[in-house]
Amino acid sequence: MAYIEINTINYQHNINFLAKKAGGIDKLMVVLKDNAYGHDLKIMAHLAASFGVKKSAVKNLKEAEQIISLFEEILILVDHPPLQRVAKNISFAVHSLEGLKKFPNKSAVHVNIDTGMHRNGIQEEELEEAIVIIKENNLILKGFFTHFKNADEVGTEQFWQESNFISASARAKELILKHQLPMPAFHSCNSASLLRRKEILQDDYARCGISTYGYSHLDKSFGVFDLKPVLSLWAERLSSRNLKKGDRVGYGGLYELETDGVVSTYDIGYGDGFFRYNGRGHLVLDSGMEILGRVSMDSFAMAGEAKSVCLFKDAHSIASYFNTITYDVMTKLSPSIKKVIV
Repeated sequence: MAYIEINTINYQHNINFLAKKAGGIDKLMVVLKDNAYGHDLKIMAHLAASFGVKKSAVKNLKEAEQIISLFEEILILVDHPPLQRVAKNISFAVHSLEGLKKFPNKSAVHVNIDTGMHRNGIQEEELEEAIVIIKENNLILKGFFTHFKNADEVGTEQFWQESNFISASARAKELILKHQLPMPAFHSCNSASLLRRKEILQDDYARCGISTYGYSHLDKSFGVFDLKPVLSLWAERLSSRNLKKGDRVGYGGLYELETDGVVSTYDIGYGDGFFRYNGRGHLVLDSGMEILGRVSMDSFAMAGEAKSVCLFKDAHSIASYFNTITYDVMTKLSPSIKKVIV
């Protein structure tokens, strides 16, 4: 049976590395959204909590409720306001004034400030209106945050957005004092912005996702970071056959054997979330072997008869071949693939 191997030593290494960069484990929020980037939400949440992480972020309420007992705070990043009150350690990211008005009283919220990405968030000039809504609707203000659009790229955009957040944060603090509300947390750093930072983190914490799983997409000019991939993908042999020179393999018969040999079929395909390789070119897996012909919905072919083969230990290789990013490779993987913790 195909399986995903989760390396706990590598995960703890990454958590410790990032915690040190942030200024302590209490200044690290691990992002576990979208089934922990394909790694398995419950497994990664239990591991992170066992390493001392107190804060996490998920996609929606459904994910939050699966790990509710493990963290002091769980921030829901992408969801609509709940119809009922939720557990006290669950908070919601709010991306507009309209959305803010829809939360039931006593809801805990983090207000997103648009500092230049222009995807979500309120403007700096809307801060006072947001605070008035929070006060009038008896909401619990837990934080102000932003998201950087160019943190992993060379250029000035990152510095421009950082300065915008500093300005908005200063204004927010003035208004919080004016309206006599408790001072909330301020957070802006994602993985890339934390990794590239030379100075001490001034925010209350950093929200780290892809780096906790062992990856950075920062330009090499920023340096090389000691991160270790956590997930590896394995397939097991379904069958083998002896074929002759000239025999063709798979749909469309795109691969033709140049010599007699053994060809085996393995139990992962695009139905499991692996990419639908079209059989053209040369897709070499971590095992050093090449996929023969097209990837089917539930299987692929390879020369030899190894009992199991590793498709990748480092998702950069697959991402590069398909002109995408590691996030895309891992989040596509089916949650039903068996997990093996090592």
